Amino acid sequence: MQLSKAAELCYEITNSYLQIHQESQIISSTQEAIRLTRKYLLSEIFVRWSPLNGEISFSYNGGKDCQVLLLLYLSCLWEYFFIKAQNSQFDFEFQSFPMQRLPTVFIDQEETFPTLENFVLETSERYCLSLYESQRQSETAINMADAFREFIKIYPETAAIVIGIRHTDPYGETLQPIQRTDSNWPDFMRLQPLLHWDLTNIWSFLLYSNEPICGLYGEGFTSVGGVNNSLPNPYLKKDLSDIPLLFEWEIAHAFGKNAAGEHDPIVNTSPISVVDKERFSEYQDDYYPGWYLIDDTIERAGRIKN
Repeated sequence: MQLSKAAELCYEITNSYLQIHQESQIISSTQEAIRLTRKYLLSEIFVRWSPLNGEISFSYNGGKDCQVLLLLYLSCLWEYFFIKAQNSQFDFEFQSFPMQRLPTVFIDQEETFPTLENFVLETSERYCLSLYESQRQSETAINMADAFREFIKIYPETAAIVIGIRHTDPYGETLQPIQRTDSNWPDFMRLQPLLHWDLTNIWSFLLYSNEPICGLYGEGFTSVGGVNNSLPNPYLKKDLSDIPLLFEWEIAHAFGKNAAGEHDPIVNTSPISVVDKERFSEYQDDYYPGWYLIDDTIERAGRIKN
C-alpha cells in the first residue's frame, strides 16, 4: 500500500466513525476526543510545522495508543494534502502525494515480545513508515533521551516528534499537547495530541477501525513493555468474574464489515509468534482480551515493577 492510500484509508475510517449515530456515551465521548485531536493536528501543529517535508517525525512502538494516534495522524495528513491540492492552480488529478514514507522512530528500550516486534514490522509496511529502530544495549535498557538524540543526529531536519502518550500514563498528568523537551533531552518539540483520551476511547476507535492490532492484546495484555516486566492484566482473569464487553457494537459494525454484509464478533489481531505461544502456555490462568478492561487506573496492573 502506498502512503497516500494508507492516509486516505485512515481518513475514511475516521470519517466513518465520526458519522456514527449510536446512543452510546463511549462513542460520543470518543467522537469528541477525535475532534479535539484533529484540531490540534490540523489547526495548531500542521500550521507550525509541515507534515510533508520531514519536519515532523512519528514515535511508534506498535502499542494501542500509538496505533490510534497513527491512524488519526495519517487521516489528518491526507486531509492536509487534499486541502492544499484543492487550493492549488492545478487539478487534483494531476497532483501527486509528496511523501513515500512517514519518518518514524521506534525506541526499542528492552527485549520485547517477538509478536510485538513482528507487528511493528508488519504495520511499518502497511502504513509506509520509514522506521528507525534504536539499538538496544546488551545489558541495560537504552536511555530514551539518548535514543532520541541518536535519531536527531541521523534526521537533523526533525523539529517535532508526535508521541502517543495520555494523561493517565506515568508522568503524563502535567504534559501539554505541544511542548519543548526538557533541558536534559535533545531539543525538539513534543507533539502529544492524544493526552485527553481515556481507555474506553482507545478501544472503541481501534476496534471499530478493523485494522490489525497487536495480538498480545487478545491474550489479556493491556499495557505492553518488555518480556521481563509485562504480563496479562490480572484483573482480566476469567475465573474472577464475568466481565461484560462494552464494545460489541464497534466490533460487529467495524469499518468494512457493513459493506460486506458482515456483523461478526471477530477482532482483527496479529498472529502470536511461536516463541510467545510457548511462553504463554506456562501461564496458569486464562484471560479475557485486553479490550474487556476499561478502568484506566488498573491499565498497567500487568506491569512488573523492578
